[in-house]
Amino acid sequence: MNSSTLETVGEEYTYLPPDSISQIIPDRDVILVVGPSQHKILVYSHFLERISPVFRAMLNAPMEEGEALASRHDDDYPVAISLPADKAEPMEQVLRTLYGSDPSASRFSMNEAKEIAIVAEKYGMAERLEVFPSFWLHKATRTIVSEATEDDWNAVVVAYLLKNEQEFFKTQEFQLTDTRLLKFSGSFHDKYTGMRLGMAIEELRSASLRNMPGFKAVMGLCLFCFSHTTESFTQQ
Repeated sequence: MNSSTLETVGEEYTYLPPDSISQIIPDRDVILVVGPSQHKILVYSHFLERISPVFRAMLNAPMEEGEALASRHDDDYPVAISLPADKAEPMEQVLRTLYGSDPSASRFSMNEAKEIAIVAEKYGMAERLEVFPSFWLHKATRTIVSEATEDDWNAVVVAYLLKNEQEFFKTQEFQLTDTRLLKFSGSFHDKYTGMRLGMAIEELRSASLRNMPGFKAVMGLCLFCFSHTTESFTQQ
C-alpha cells in the first residue's frame, strides 16, 4: 500500500490516495471511515477492542463488520467500518493519544480537548484518558477571569465527560463572574445534560453572590452530587 490503498466495502473496491489516510498502528486490519468527509484511519482491531468496549462489541458482533473481520486473512485488505456520525479529527486524536504516538497530546486547545472527550465518552474510553485533564485544563483551573468564555465552559465539559472530580470542581471558579453559563449550554452535544449543567452552575453562582456579597469564596459543583441529585444543587 505504498502508492495507493484498496478499500473493500461489500463487493466494491476503491483506490485511495495515501494522503487521504491516517495510519495509527503499523499492523492494521481495520480502516475507519469517519464523518461526512469519510476520512480514513488505519488501525488494528485488537487495539480498538482493548481500549473501547463499544468497538469490542462492534467487532465481535454477528454483523457485517464482525463477520468480515472474522473471515479476513492476513493478506486481505483492511475491513472498512463506517462511522458517519463522528468527527474525524477528534477520533484520530484520541486514537493517537491512547496509542502513545502523538507527542502533542498534552497541548490540545480547549475546543479540541472537548471534542476528544466527547468521542472518548461515546466509545467508553474516558477512563483511559483520566490522566490528561490535568494537562488540558491546567490554564483553565488556574486563571481567574472577569468574564467567562466558551473555553471556560468547554473546560467544565471536559472535566465532566472524563469524570475528573478535582478538575470539575476547579473549573467552576469563574462562576462568580457576571457571565451566565446558560448561553453556552446549548452547545453541549447532549442538550438535556448541557442545560442541566448550566442551570446547576448558575444556581450555585446566584446563591453564592446572594449569600456572600463581596466575598469571593472558592466554590464549585461536586461531580458526584451533580450526577446523582434530583433536587437543589446548592443543598448538596
